[in-house]
Amino acid sequence: MKNLMKHLKDWSKAFLWAFLVAWTIRTFFIQGAFIPTQSMEKSLLPGDFIFISKVSYGPRLPITPLAVPFMHQNLPFTDNTPAYLDWLELPYWRIGSIDVERNDVVVFNYPMELDRPIDKRTLYVKRCVALPGDELKIWSKRVFINGKPMPVSAEMQFTRHIKSSEPFPQRLLDSLRITEGGLVSNIHDYEFPLNDSIANFLGTLSTVSNVTMRMESEGDYQAHIFPHNRFFAFNNDFWGPVLVPQKGSTVQLNDSNIVLYERIIREYEGHTLEMAGGKIYIDKKESKSYTFEMNYYFMMGDNRDNSADSRAWGFVPENHISGKAWMVFFSHDPNTSEIRWKRMFSFIR
Repeated sequence: MKNLMKHLKDWSKAFLWAFLVAWTIRTFFIQGAFIPTQSMEKSLLPGDFIFISKVSYGPRLPITPLAVPFMHQNLPFTDNTPAYLDWLELPYWRIGSIDVERNDVVVFNYPMELDRPIDKRTLYVKRCVALPGDELKIWSKRVFINGKPMPVSAEMQFTRHIKSSEPFPQRLLDSLRITEGGLVSNIHDYEFPLNDSIANFLGTLSTVSNVTMRMESEGDYQAHIFPHNRFFAFNNDFWGPVLVPQKGSTVQLNDSNIVLYERIIREYEGHTLEMAGGKIYIDKKESKSYTFEMNYYFMMGDNRDNSADSRAWGFVPENHISGKAWMVFFSHDPNTSEIRWKRMFSFIR
């Protein structure tokens, strides 16, 4: 009996140490995440399992400490029962300084999910195209930062309209790994999200007469595009120019531009905001300007025409950033269950 108790005690200690080591690694160093959508194709694919580097931007300390370890949102096998208690939320704190670089692939908590604590909101993966203090403008799909166009990566996809005299064989689409889009008419008109290489290849086929990029018109207002106000006639392909908020910088407020910043003031930085009689009141005091308390970032998917990103819901606060997408650890095609061996252990550019 003494030997049994000793073995149980030893096993309990070993389990506890293993648990603490795993929790420490996941919280402060590396965390895994699964890519479920096409918003980052072809840089990241549905079925990719990635590692998130927490140390790249300084580990964020848990904001919701009373939580079941290794569970992000809900308890398994329950009817959406939270795996955390939200009555205790700690202030945002990060070990070291956050140093996101332009073009980094960033993992962050979805800022629109206000019904959950910050660190329990759904994880999103996008590319950071603009940093705090940058002037951002999207013109004819091209991203301009401080007046200079950003390079377009080889993996970046845009929706193309393709006119063909014959249907595309499915084996051709499979060989090119075209998994989205399809026929848009009964006379062999197609729309596919494609990178330049595949679009150029399809353009060389004898059956294809035309390949054009789908483009919104300048000045066409789209209600689902941030800031969701007709005064700013923005759309997916024409957005801005807008200055990305930077900690310590001050913006002059008026009844026109307040729609750009009201969510920041209310939801992200925790102030009351009211408008009455043509005046703006922050914390019940008339305010003609506002000084930002955090840095903000503008995120976009590489699958530019099939990505819900900052164009739709605005800026990402620094306290929502979880880490940097670092490596594809495992990958499989969710449609065929085929393992993508070449993607395994590849670094994310």
